[in-house]
Amino acid sequence: MSKFFDSDLVRNDMKELENMQKKLYQEMMYVPFYDKEQKRGHLILMKDFLEKQKLFIFRLSLSDDPEAIEMKENMLDSVEFLGFDKKKGFDSFFKMMERTINGLEKTLDD
Repeated sequence: MSKFFDSDLVRNDMKELENMQKKLYQEMMYVPFYDKEQKRGHLILMKDFLEKQKLFIFRLSLSDDPEAIEMKENMLDSVEFLGFDKKKGFDSFFKMMERTINGLEKTLDD
């Protein structure tokens, strides 16, 4: 394992992201049947997940560990696959996700 992924902090963050992602996926098909407060809770989880992703990617970006660099590149490839400019990094992807979540939140308040 690399020095980046040897860190307890990194491993804990990755495990937490994985658990949050699993919960989001499990809830996804039930969200249309949720009441307003359950939907709000789901959106809060989405916001928290997005913030944790940003922090993890920031940490990846600061590392010179070859495995961390490779993981970041793989994530950028995924962002590009979704139609975003890989050269611009993650900013446009995260901004779009934030707009989407905020828009969903606004529909709950209307």
